[in-house]
Amino acid sequence: MAESPRRIYRGGGLLVRPHAASDKTVVESVVGFIQDVVPQAYSGTQKSEDKEKVLWVKFEKAADINDPRVRPEIGQPDVVAPPLLLVIGYANGVQIWCLLSTGDAQEVLSLRQGPVKALRLLPSPELVFSTEDAFAESRPLIVISDCTSAGAPYSSISFLSLKTGHQVKSIRFQSSVVDIMCNKRVLVVSFKEKIVCFDACTFHERFWITNCYPSPGPVNPVALGSRWLAYSDKQLVSMHQSCGGVTGDGAQSYAATVISAAKTMAKGLTMFGETVASSFTGVKAQQQQPNKTGSSNNMIPGVVTIVDMLSAEGEVSVSEDCDGGFVAHFPAHASEPVVAMQFDQSGALLLTACRLGHNFHVFRIMAHPLCSSQGAVHHLYTLHRGDTTATVQDICFSQDSRWAAVSTMRGTTHVFPITPYGGFVNVRTHVSPRVVNRASRFHKSAGLDEIQHAVQSGGRSSPGPVTGSPSGRESSHLYEAYVHHTNLINNSMNNPRLPPYPHPTTVFALAQVKQPMNLVSGLNPSGTTITATTQSSQRKDGSPTSFSDPICVSALFAPTRGWFPGSALPREEQSRHFGSLYVIGSNGMLIEHTLEPRPQPGLSKPTEESQLDLAMTPRHATGIRKLAVKAVLSSHG
Repeated sequence: MAESPRRIYRGGGLLVRPHAASDKTVVESVVGFIQDVVPQAYSGTQKSEDKEKVLWVKFEKAADINDPRVRPEIGQPDVVAPPLLLVIGYANGVQIWCLLSTGDAQEVLSLRQGPVKALRLLPSPELVFSTEDAFAESRPLIVISDCTSAGAPYSSISFLSLKTGHQVKSIRFQSSVVDIMCNKRVLVVSFKEKIVCFDACTFHERFWITNCYPSPGPVNPVALGSRWLAYSDKQLVSMHQSCGGVTGDGAQSYAATVISAAKTMAKGLTMFGETVASSFTGVKAQQQQPNKTGSSNNMIPGVVTIVDMLSAEGEVSVSEDCDGGFVAHFPAHASEPVVAMQFDQSGALLLTACRLGHNFHVFRIMAHPLCSSQGAVHHLYTLHRGDTTATVQDICFSQDSRWAAVSTMRGTTHVFPITPYGGFVNVRTHVSPRVVNRASRFHKSAGLDEIQHAVQSGGRSSPGPVTGSPSGRESSHLYEAYVHHTNLINNSMNNPRLPPYPHPTTVFALAQVKQPMNLVSGLNPSGTTITATTQSSQRKDGSPTSFSDPICVSALFAPTRGWFPGSALPREEQSRHFGSLYVIGSNGMLIEHTLEPRPQPGLSKPTEESQLDLAMTPRHATGIRKLAVKAVLSSHG
């Protein structure tokens, strides 16, 4: 008889062992599907009743347990992978799980007190704004927003000590909390159209932002770095606008053109039908006003503002009256509001997603010490997801910023290859275990890399010299190539805050991780499907129907863990893989996918410039979804 993957740990919490992602056979999958889909009258009991409904999932990235500054051994060779923290919100509580280096999942905290909107495990603070930590004796602390407080639901946050179990502080607000973010310096509480920042040592209010653009998404898009905070602004003020910003989304694909034509035709037929109906009835059809959110208030969608949290105080607002103090202020998307954004590990790269979810933009922030108008924003990449609408709910970068994963409400996680400096991605940039320079030694010595990139941007494919007297755009690109070539020969770099700015490179996803079809009961615990198929049962906004609603997904890049309980990954396997992507969905199944970048299959002699391919293999599956109360009672009874 097989041992149960769940067992009580001697410390009191559950310890869940992982299993191979391919353990479940086809027959067992069919049986599980029948048990989940067939009505209760025919199958006895429903499997979904044994487990709690998952409302949201999130990896905790700011805790001390995986901070290299607190644990210097993290990242060193021959050292086991650091533990990961995962927070799962249910309809009646919340759980914190710790994923150990062996792959086992240890239950750290479990609260049953009604639905929880957000929970964060606060790291040890840095003494930046204060001279001492006012809550040093009570740490570690968690901050939580639930419906148990007086007044409107989720209108307060509570600070609880994991050492004593008591509440040490509570802060009330006039509106409902949307999300909570934190780092070692600040605690950020976001609302629908407002952001409040607190000191991490004393939890006193530092500054607040009230000019956030009303996001059409479920949360107020905010990105928190180690020092900078980015948010979606209402207006684009020219005197504070940074150089650069968004540069076109590229040409429409054939599918996008067909979809646009179908929408136009449907709109025309609707108007024609209303006209014919009004001619017979004599009642004039009511004209629908165009839905332009914020147009009456002169609001501009797609604008992003970045604030330096160390210098910001009081009310922060971008206007012609303020003196400055902003890092960047630029348009990130053309005529579309931003719904999600995220900084990379360095804090210099910012990935933004708009309401449609067709393309994601990667920017490099080139700050200036004086003001935002002297700085520049380089649009490095346009990550093309697809031509259907989807709402983004999670974004993450790898440690070296060579991979970006974007998860949508469709239950799909898209993995894109990028580089911290922009440009084309190929075998040379990603197959190496370390980040390489933009130009190889040969290209740099010959000055071919910059010339070829500039000429290709102008529409020419030959990197050699071009004769004649070109004009317009081609002449401009040749001049840029000459400037870059001269700088390379003289071993000098031009000012990145001055034009010409790099043109964005369009990148497509190399892999897609899809959640199981029935996420409520998790019929496929062996993991997820790595494919590029389309969802069949979706609403217009990209969210799923009630059959699998809701689909919440969170992903994280981290080192690869043991293949089996208690055993580490063999050394020969470690040298072949480049870390793993951990994905968890509403079924409570945490899947580890190993990453193996390689040349595109079918090439007889792959070179450094060959196109890149990514092999993602699901290795471990760990079921950490909480059991329902009656299931727990029956198991102990």
